[in-house]
Amino acid sequence: MRPQVLRRAVLLITMLLVALTAGRAFWAWLGENPTHISGSAYVEFFQALDHSIELPIAITGIGSVFFVAFSAVLERRDRVVMCLLLSALALVLVANVVTVTINVPINHQIARFDPAALPVDWPTLRDRWWHAHLIRTAALLPALVLVFGAVLMRDPHRQVSRDPNSLR
Repeated sequence: MRPQVLRRAVLLITMLLVALTAGRAFWAWLGENPTHISGSAYVEFFQALDHSIELPIAITGIGSVFFVAFSAVLERRDRVVMCLLLSALALVLVANVVTVTINVPINHQIARFDPAALPVDWPTLRDRWWHAHLIRTAALLPALVLVFGAVLMRDPHRQVSRDPNSLR
């Protein structure tokens, strides 16, 4: 495969994975705020949904990290594009760390709840999950903008710097 085709293909996959991950976070932010739903209704909804989306979200989230990093390496000769991708990578990493350290452990707790008999600390747990979700959404949306920016800034005909210290 020619290097130019490889870079384009990897950037396309990068864009797709980050868009899917950010899109899911965005839709959860719009319509799945657990503070607007009764605890029992939310837990029933969550338990039905989480089982089917846990693996796809893990794939897109982890895939986003890998492909943004890979794209940045492939675009290293174009400093502007590489810097946009590295900035996106930092934000995608933040979202993944928040997801793995806060949201997923809470998800596993909620998966074991009886919707008819929620624990007394349910509102605290719910609020902690929601705040973590807002953080990851706030990281993923600008990450997506940065990846789009990298795609738009990328010009295969532009003369790129061969000097790694140049920021053109």
